[in-house]
Amino acid sequence: MPVLLLASLLWGTALVQTPAPAPQVQVATVPVRAAESDAARTQQLRALVEAAEKALEDDDERTAAARSDEADVLTADWSLELLKQAEIQGLLQRLKEVQDQITEEEEPEAEPGLKAPEEVVSITGDELLAEQELVRSAEQGTSYDYPIDLNDKVLTWVSLFSTTKRGFMENALGRASMYLPMIRQVFAEEGVPSDLAYLAVIESGFRNEAKSRAKAVGMWQFIRSTGRIYGLKGNAWVEERRDPIKATRAAARYLKRLFEISGDWYLAASSYNAGPLTLDRAIQNLGTRNFWDLSRSKWLRTETKNYVPELCAAILVGRNPDRYGIHIAPLVPYAYETVTVSAMTSLTVLARCAGTDAAMLKTLNPELLRGSTPPGAYQLRVPPGKAMDCLRQLAHMPAGKRLDFRTYLVKKGDTLAKVAKRFKLTSDDLLAANELTAKQFRPGKRLLVPPPPAMALEEGNLASGKERGKVLPEGPLPPLPSMPREPELAPNTPDKAEVPAQVPAAALQPSAPPAASAGSLPPLSGPSIPSAIPTPGSPVPVLLAKRGDTLAKIARSHQVPLGELMRLNPEAVKALHPGDEVRLPSGAGEGPKAAPAVRTHTVKHGETLASIGRKYSVEPSDLKAWNGLKGDRLQVGQRLQLSPR
Repeated sequence: MPVLLLASLLWGTALVQTPAPAPQVQVATVPVRAAESDAARTQQLRALVEAAEKALEDDDERTAAARSDEADVLTADWSLELLKQAEIQGLLQRLKEVQDQITEEEEPEAEPGLKAPEEVVSITGDELLAEQELVRSAEQGTSYDYPIDLNDKVLTWVSLFSTTKRGFMENALGRASMYLPMIRQVFAEEGVPSDLAYLAVIESGFRNEAKSRAKAVGMWQFIRSTGRIYGLKGNAWVEERRDPIKATRAAARYLKRLFEISGDWYLAASSYNAGPLTLDRAIQNLGTRNFWDLSRSKWLRTETKNYVPELCAAILVGRNPDRYGIHIAPLVPYAYETVTVSAMTSLTVLARCAGTDAAMLKTLNPELLRGSTPPGAYQLRVPPGKAMDCLRQLAHMPAGKRLDFRTYLVKKGDTLAKVAKRFKLTSDDLLAANELTAKQFRPGKRLLVPPPPAMALEEGNLASGKERGKVLPEGPLPPLPSMPREPELAPNTPDKAEVPAQVPAAALQPSAPPAASAGSLPPLSGPSIPSAIPTPGSPVPVLLAKRGDTLAKIARSHQVPLGELMRLNPEAVKALHPGDEVRLPSGAGEGPKAAPAVRTHTVKHGETLASIGRKYSVEPSDLKAWNGLKGDRLQVGQRLQLSPR
């Protein structure tokens, strides 16, 4: 019963069965068939999990890995409703434990982050005192919104991060400089401590392409089933677990849910690593909810025992790297504009349209698994300032030129430069289209050859307004927030292109709750954001912030772009206090704009709040509020309001 109860709490399902609908012969047969199908699938999964567990007992890791892979394939297309069932969650947790044990038996270097499977011997004596003094000196009044205990285990990991694992930390924190502004903004919107951003150091070293032997993927290392529950889809073209923004929001919501269950951030972090059912078993067997007591028991794996000390140390070092001798080469913050690509198009073609290269597009769109966008419409991220050029180029491009891939078999005597020149491509473009390295280019290799650019970028700079009108509407394009929380619901305007504003290159750090450790530290420093200077004769509307206001909330209520609001109010990015003046873009008016007309959606078979929210670009929580829903269960034929009444 505790396992069922915990699973129901985690996934928001109810243990009480919903009453059956009115007895109609034509309808009654449907749930019966679905129940039989689900039971058969559950039995298949149970058989595979038990076979994998038996293989591990027999020290047959190869068979255990094979059965584990079969279970992953089996559950790949299961519905969210089935995945959320308590029995399925129990089997998936057992499967994760099998995968983790397989990983433990192999080389730890293959793990994408710093999750240490081996026991770490704590420093003692003078070393411990010296490290404690270093941490106290490095803090210099810094405040943290995540609790940090300065015990021997945490101080040991601080010492490791600044000595033997220093190279890893420098690389990881260098990559972190690209994503931390975005992560802090998302965590602030979701109500998660911003210091938990450094969890990605432990999970992946801030690498979107990271993949563990346990099949966890992306910066936040989601396994497929948990990722799908939190809205991350994947197919042959796209793997959203690799998308830094979508995966960060999913991680924030998962961590927040784990905290709601456990009531303790240490237990929430441990559950993120080991799974909530593992923590529940340990708590039940020991009768304590203190992490440090649990870490001294046999009920947690060594990796999980190391996890919280590693996280605390990563926060200490990550917040003040220079004071620990960690030297970082900062990267440009993750910033982009979006372009709607209406049909499958080669990344090489799109790169030429945007005046960049395929490698940059892959960096901005790491969820793309192939050398092209997926079939159908796709929101492509391009470097800031490149959206207009890309749209102009695509408007002139014939459909046959978007993805006219040819095949070519590399012959003996061929060189990379020779083949690329033959097809009017650069060597890098040819390698990027095939996801190859130069060393992998060899005779016998069959290449996909994208078409050359439809026209040179210079030719696409349409000089006259008359020519511009043929491609895009006259006048400025409407900016959108560059941090893509789900965009606000608005009527579709196909005659306008959506080009969001650039993310400000500053660390977006929300005001922190009361510090858990002594002292109050100065906030992290970051590049300043230049203030927008209003044009003479165009006064900028100003409002006074109320208690609980954030820039994101004000942007939504007044229907103005969040990016523009942040540029006008750089001092409010890190903290906004009641009574502070907030400058609005010109034309924002004296108050919120009129809400769009209420729209509705009729629920179809297989749809969920998450899938409907993605379809109309609204949050599932908003759908629940607008429709007075207490849970996530929907009925086929139910009509949902898609905006406030």
